[in-house]
Amino acid sequence: MPEIKLRKVMRCPVCFARENDVNLLLDGEEYYCIKCSYHGTAEEVAERYAELRKKYRWKLRRIGLEDLRKL
Repeated sequence: MPEIKLRKVMRCPVCFARENDVNLLLDGEEYYCIKCSYHGTAEEVAERYAELRKKYRWKLRRIGLEDLRKL
C-alpha cells in the first residue's frame, strides 16, 4: 500500500488579515498566494499568524471602564 503524504493547508496571512480566506499554494519550499502575490516559507507564514493572534488577543474579552483606566 503506497504511503500518503498529507500537506498542511495554510491560509494567506495578508488576505486573512483583510478578512479574505485564500489558501496558499506550495512551490518547492515556499508558499504563495494567487490573490495578493504574498510568498514566504512556512516559518514566515507562522510569524505572520502570530502577529495576527497578537492583534486580536483581547477580542473575546470584555474590558470595563476600570480596566481601561488601568491601561
